[in-house]
Amino acid sequence: MKFLIPNYCVPDSFVDNVSFTLRAMGHEVVTLPAIDNKVLTSPYRRVVQSVFNRLTGTEISPQEKWLLSSLKTIKPDAVFTLTQSLSGETLAQLKMEKIKTLVWWGDTAANMKGRGILDEGWDLIFIKDNYAAQKLKVLGLPAFQLFEAMNPSWHQPLSEQQNDNLIIAGTFYDYRHYLTKKLLRDGVALNLYGGRLPRWAAPEIKAIHTHRYIVKDEKSKVFGAGLAVLNSTSMSEFDSVNCRAFEAAGTGALQIMEYRSAIEQCFEPGKEILVYKSYEELMDLINRAIKHPGEMKKIRNAGYQRALAHHTYRHRLNYIIEKLTEIR
Repeated sequence: MKFLIPNYCVPDSFVDNVSFTLRAMGHEVVTLPAIDNKVLTSPYRRVVQSVFNRLTGTEISPQEKWLLSSLKTIKPDAVFTLTQSLSGETLAQLKMEKIKTLVWWGDTAANMKGRGILDEGWDLIFIKDNYAAQKLKVLGLPAFQLFEAMNPSWHQPLSEQQNDNLIIAGTFYDYRHYLTKKLLRDGVALNLYGGRLPRWAAPEIKAIHTHRYIVKDEKSKVFGAGLAVLNSTSMSEFDSVNCRAFEAAGTGALQIMEYRSAIEQCFEPGKEILVYKSYEELMDLINRAIKHPGEMKKIRNAGYQRALAHHTYRHRLNYIIEKLTEIR
């Protein structure tokens, strides 16, 4: 099949992992060009786009404009968006041209803007949160729960443990920022990775943050070398599992994650992943990991084997394409 994914291809992003895997499966994929994460997430870029939208009275993104201008030349079988909504007008046009439309929303549902993905124009909707999927089904929308995944081509065991530092990577939003500050003040050795810190970040976090946005092989090496990867999520995440859970497992890292029942759909707590329900439990797990590396290595290996056997992008995309072929 020929898929058109109307978004930029940032290294090791959702778009990159999905398009890479679809091509490896023999499909043709067209995306917007590759772009550096610093450029895509630049606050100046967002401000310019916001001002432009207000001046022109449009909320259609440059990516959607590119989609509409590319249809005649690309002629896709399906338009596949990844944590990206489309306007009702665009969805209606795609339906008129008999182009299949599917969306895989990998973010928390709370981060949708405007109408989000609530539109009858979608042929298939995939979302990681089961509660959100059920709410969409109540409205008669073709929604299915589907977790994100890991890419074994670059999320793989490349390092043995080399230190007792806890790895925290990603955006330092309010909850993760406060948790990081608390761990630092309790003497936990941390390695911090990610893009720009917020201007209000605490001095102690600014002092040790690497300002390195790690991807692919580098991510695998960093995750594997640390004591463990701490997987915390935002206040709006609720009962779902993020992509970091699968990526960390794929790198053979030990993973410590906040407990939510959805984890048990993906990993066996205590055997393939460590989970905590309180800050005191988190501290106990960190100390246990330091004292018992042999026990932790078994958990690392078990998590890796589970991810490789059940949680790759190929597994997810086979499911999506199976659903797609059922549509007449």
